[in-house]
Amino acid sequence: MPGWTERAERLLLLSRAQLFFVGGAPRSGTTWLQYLLDAHPDVRCAGEGLFRKDLAEPMEKLVNERRAALQAKNQRVFRHSGGYPLPESDDAEVLVGTGILLALERQCVGKAWRAVGEKTPENVFFFPTLKRMFPRAKFIGIARDPRDLLSSAWHFFRKRDVGESDAAKAEFIRSALPSLQQGTRSMLELRRALGPDCMLVTYERMLTQTTMTAGALYRFLGVSDDDRVVADCVSRTSFAALTGGRGAGTVEEGSFFRRGVVGDWRATFSEELGATIVRELGWCFREFGWEA
Repeated sequence: MPGWTERAERLLLLSRAQLFFVGGAPRSGTTWLQYLLDAHPDVRCAGEGLFRKDLAEPMEKLVNERRAALQAKNQRVFRHSGGYPLPESDDAEVLVGTGILLALERQCVGKAWRAVGEKTPENVFFFPTLKRMFPRAKFIGIARDPRDLLSSAWHFFRKRDVGESDAAKAEFIRSALPSLQQGTRSMLELRRALGPDCMLVTYERMLTQTTMTAGALYRFLGVSDDDRVVADCVSRTSFAALTGGRGAGTVEEGSFFRRGVVGDWRATFSEELGATIVRELGWCFREFGWEA
């Protein structure tokens, strides 16, 4: 096992690569986007690192607990000498940043990739913190027509004993809307705040203009968008390739890639339920080019 100094030098070298992070609502196409990025010969993008939930939040709690323990010891034993220095407010982010680099290094498996990234849907809420940690990093968000997104989520996440009634579907939609509202607003705000370091794509654009979108993503990350490279990446991450040959539109219940089409919500929700979603989230349709 390498010594701490050697490991730190390797992490510093990695930090100078083009790091990037991908996020979006669950069932918005984040996994397909991750596969498309990872297919590029100069890009490594794995998922999901769960950096916010399982690293940043516990680390902040740990640093706060250590600060409290040191304060108590300083007051009880060392009140005349000042005691031990307390952790500073940014210690948690420094430690989390190191943990993220360790994780990214591990997924690189010894290769010096030109762009290294990670996908976790909830990254959209973590982008500002990641930008502070890694100022040169880039950020990619994906959005999907919320009617199709919630339809996909209904089939993937709902408990099988809930049934198929409109009342059950309405409750599912109601419970999901606050998070979807927050995530969408966060994504749009990040695009304004981060400017050229943030790129937003939609599931619909990826589906209908896959080659063009893939090329734009690769250019955004500073890697080749050669026609042959792009065509190969698109071919290896098509719906058929990811499902073992099943064509888009052919449903396989329980599959992570269930159907792969636009407008599927009408097969799940009534027009009334669709209108309910539009009433709550219609404000963002123009931003992403969706038709209400």
